[in-house]
Amino acid sequence: MKTILKFSKLLLFTFLIVNISSCEKEDYLIFTAINQKEVKFQNEFQDVYKLSKQTSNNISERLVWNAPDFDAPTTVTYVVEISVNSDFSTIDMSSGDTSNNHLGVKVSSMLEFAETLGLDDDPNTTFSDGSPNNTGMVYARVTAYAGTSSAGANQSSTVSKTASMNIEVLENVGACAEASLSTWGLVGSAVNGWGGTNRGFSAGNDVPFLSNGQDGLFRAVATLYDGEFKIRQDNAWGLNYGDNGADGTLEQNGANIAISAGHYIVDFDANNFTITITKADTVWGVVGSATLNGWGAAEDVKLMPDPCNDGVFVVKDVVLADGEIKFRQDDAWGVNLGDNGADGTTEANGANIAVSAGTYDMILDTVNGTYTLTKK
Repeated sequence: MKTILKFSKLLLFTFLIVNISSCEKEDYLIFTAINQKEVKFQNEFQDVYKLSKQTSNNISERLVWNAPDFDAPTTVTYVVEISVNSDFSTIDMSSGDTSNNHLGVKVSSMLEFAETLGLDDDPNTTFSDGSPNNTGMVYARVTAYAGTSSAGANQSSTVSKTASMNIEVLENVGACAEASLSTWGLVGSAVNGWGGTNRGFSAGNDVPFLSNGQDGLFRAVATLYDGEFKIRQDNAWGLNYGDNGADGTLEQNGANIAISAGHYIVDFDANNFTITITKADTVWGVVGSATLNGWGAAEDVKLMPDPCNDGVFVVKDVVLADGEIKFRQDDAWGVNLGDNGADGTTEANGANIAVSAGTYDMILDTVNGTYTLTKK
């Protein structure tokens, strides 16, 4: 009996030692984030990026990448770097730390890379090796960090494979043409129920394209819904284009183009019959009792970036009733502009702007804080 009791005490003592030792080890556990999946670019890169000064405010490419799994509950931060050298011996553009999984690269930035490469807009000139003087290559990569990029030498990170972007500088075709209303428009379940609503324009049911500073290039800025759309002319089906291969190349009477809900910039090249669809980071719109959609009962009437002037936004043929309007960003009141003095100068959260019934062209200059309403 004594032997059994001694054995029980010994067993209990051993269990306590093991248990205490285990607790002590848990107190000093080091949680290490381990990379389980690499970061990769998800967007489809174009064969060549055609650049012109007339479209410098356009988005040339939107880089999109996945969120890697570091197998740990950690904040993930990204840094995108672009270089004119494949070994990234120089960093010609850096996003800095960002939590986003996308980055829009403007044509203006691409033109700066072209200048660094010594490219010329004359296609007839060549480099010493005989290659065209108006083409070159730039390189992009994205690094994902567990934490921030400056968290220390032992932090986990993963770097994407290098993406190559072939750029071509187009010949300067002269002064930028003022944006004008085109005969082309967007129609579909993602836009207006295949022509069922007006969306605020006198030109008809379709959301209209404006010219984009060059002959045959058009742009529309719109809020789209989950659904499909096509491009057609004169608000009729006599001449319409879709995309049979979902590859950005348009075919007459082609397939409907599927889209998910969001704010978009749609660029239509009627010379080459291609389409580029870019999700817009920020859009400006017109809202108010004078608009067909009221004070936000539906999406605002969207303004298009002026192809000739950064920070200037335009819209043509907007139908207004007697009432009031304001300008605001992203169909929301976080950033909105009114006019306290009724003098054509905008103020943040300013007074509503009174208007009389009619069809208007509008210009909003966010650089100089002014706007103009031209009644037709």
